[in-house]
Amino acid sequence: MTQRDYIIDRATQMFVSQGIKSVRMDDIAQSLGVSKRTLYEMFGDKEELIYLCMAKHMQDQHSRVRDLSAYTQNKLEAVLVGFIEMTQYSESNNRLMNNLMRFYPSVFERLHANMSDDGTVRFKKSIQECVDEGFLDGSFNIDLAITLLYYTAMGVAVRRDVVFPAGVSVRDAFMHVVVCFFRGIATEKGLRVIDDFFKSDKYKQLEIQISK
Repeated sequence: MTQRDYIIDRATQMFVSQGIKSVRMDDIAQSLGVSKRTLYEMFGDKEELIYLCMAKHMQDQHSRVRDLSAYTQNKLEAVLVGFIEMTQYSESNNRLMNNLMRFYPSVFERLHANMSDDGTVRFKKSIQECVDEGFLDGSFNIDLAITLLYYTAMGVAVRRDVVFPAGVSVRDAFMHVVVCFFRGIATEKGLRVIDDFFKSDKYKQLEIQISK
């Protein structure tokens, strides 16, 4: 690991655990045992370092989801596992994104644009593979479906003025949106996969891991 990678890795840990606004360049330099001048020479300013750290943070999460999805029986199950795994990061990610929107809007816009584009490409590819494997009905507009799912799910996850029924968490609501979306475009073959998955030991184990 290069010094630059090491700094990004450690700074990411500090931003995630302490809050983006709370961590100063002085704090990072002191924690790493380097001069603040070194940080500015490497990264230019705090906003660039924040962007690199948050991009790495999101990419690491996607890598963990991809690794976990590799042990599934088919592409539709892999997609469902990916959504479930991502929900365990939702609270911390929302906090980080809200920090960025409030204090570093230009970094938020840059990160959101780049990560959304990458995520959309990956998700569209996964949806098409599910269609090709016969799990989803190919007659729907993929781009429109992805857009509607994104804004509905994000509205549930991010907005704080949404009132859920008693006992329903944000995560519960998010997964309800996801499951209803896939059931709505699933073939009979796909519906069997969805139903079997949520009855499986694999799903129960994921829930146990996330609840810890």
